Amino acid sequence: MRWGASILLAVVPLFAAFAADGGSAVTERGYNLLDPAEMVLAVDYSGTRFAWPLEYAQARQRVMTFLEEGDAESALAAARAQFIICPIDETSLTAAILSVSQAIEAAGNADRAAAFERFARSGPADISDPPDTTGHAADPLADVVAHFPERSDDYYAQLDAAVDARAAVSERWQGRWYETDKVFARLNGGRMDEALVILVPLLAESVRYIDRQSDDGATPQQNQDIMDRIEIALSVIYRSRTGTAAGVDSFIAACKAYALYGPAGPDGRMGTADDLRPPL
Repeated sequence: MRWGASILLAVVPLFAAFAADGGSAVTERGYNLLDPAEMVLAVDYSGTRFAWPLEYAQARQRVMTFLEEGDAESALAAARAQFIICPIDETSLTAAILSVSQAIEAAGNADRAAAFERFARSGPADISDPPDTTGHAADPLADVVAHFPERSDDYYAQLDAAVDARAAVSERWQGRWYETDKVFARLNGGRMDEALVILVPLLAESVRYIDRQSDDGATPQQNQDIMDRIEIALSVIYRSRTGTAAGVDSFIAACKAYALYGPAGPDGRMGTADDLRPPL
C-alpha cells in the first residue's frame, strides 16, 4: 500500500472543520458530510494518493473530548475506534496507539497501556510476519467495544442511492471506485460485516485488473487506486478482528490471492501444496 505523508496533510482541514463546528457538521467544498447525499457529491475520483478516506481525525477528536470530560471508559472505546480506522503508516499508527494508552492511563492502568502498545505492534506470535515472540497471546483490549458514530439504516440507504446515482452518470470503471464509498461509510460507522458484504465482490472483480487496463476502461493507475482503497478497507477489517497491526500486509496479500485463485490456488487443482485457505 502506497500511503505517504500527504495523507496527514489532507485530513488536517477536515479535522479542523470538525473541531471548529463542535462536531455537529463537517464540511468540504461547501458540502455537509453528515448528509449522505451531499457527502457523495463532495467526492470526486482522485485516487488514494492524496487523501485518507476514513474519519480517523474525528475519532481522535472524540477521544480528546471524553478525556476532557473525565470519561476514561468512553475515551478508551473511541480510541480503539481510532486505532482500527487510522492509516497504518508509522506516524498515524503511533498517534493512535498513544490515544489508546492515554485513555487506559486515565483509568489508572499503566501496565495495561504498555501491554496494548506491544500487542498493537507485535500481536500474538502466531499472526506476526515474520513471527514476533515478544507479542502477547491475547488482545489486552478484547473486552473494549470500539465507539463509532451511530447512523440509522436510512442514512446508509440514502448514501447507497446517492452513490448509485453518481455512478450511473460516470464512466463504467468509476462505478467500482464509488462503490468503495459505501464500504468506507460502513467502516466509519463500525458496520464491519456490512462493509465486508460489499467489499468481497469488489475485491474479486478488481484483483483481476492489477497492473493492466481493465475491460471497463480504467487505466492501470486507476485500477491501482481502486485496489489501494480496497486494501485500506481490508486493513480496517483486519484490525477490527485482531486488535493489532501485526500481520496486516500478509492478510491483505492472502485476501488478494484467494480472490484471484480461489481455494485451489495458482495451479487450479485441489489437494496440492498451493491450496489456499479463505482468510475472511
